[in-house]
Amino acid sequence: MNIPSCVLAAFLFTLAGCAAAADHTAPAPTPAWTSYACSDGQVVQAAYPDTDTALVKIKGETHTLHVAMSGSGARYIGDGWQWWTKGMRDGMLAPLAKGETIASAPEVNCHAG
Repeated sequence: MNIPSCVLAAFLFTLAGCAAAADHTAPAPTPAWTSYACSDGQVVQAAYPDTDTALVKIKGETHTLHVAMSGSGARYIGDGWQWWTKGMRDGMLAPLAKGETIASAPEVNCHAG
């Protein structure tokens, strides 16, 4: 089979363009942070980069938490913390003991202001 050189050149040019286009991905948008005033006096910030993740700033450290089963609201766990929200205004924060997936410690109520 003899392919004309102009057809082969056009095909290779098209492939090169596709490869170059695949290298240019847009950066992920920066999630918006919400500040919550908590009943113990601390301020917690939370952002939700996707439907399965919550970034929670507690005492100056950012923790990545992942969605977990809940009866109502959205519950996130990980990195030693549980963050449970009811809507976007109310949240509850509790530490997780080693091996826990549901906090046994009392929760601190937080409210977005």
